[in-house]
Amino acid sequence: MKNIKVIAREKIINLETKQQYGDAGLKALDGYHEDVISVDEPYDGTAYLQEYVENHPELKGWSFEFAEL
Repeated sequence: MKNIKVIAREKIINLETKQQYGDAGLKALDGYHEDVISVDEPYDGTAYLQEYVENHPELKGWSFEFAEL
C-alpha cells in the first residue's frame, strides 16, 4: 500500500488579473479539494483518476495533481 495525496483545483479566473486563482484564493472560493488516499502498488494513475472522478462527480472538469507521500 502507498499513500498518495490527490489535489483538485477548479478553474476559476480572477476577473481583475485575468489569471487563475492560486490555492489560497481557491480555498476561499471552495474551488480546492485535497485528499489522502491509500492505493495498492503498482497503481495506474490515469485509471485511478477516472475512478476518483466517478466517485466525486462534483470535481468533474477540475485539474488534478497526485503526490506520493
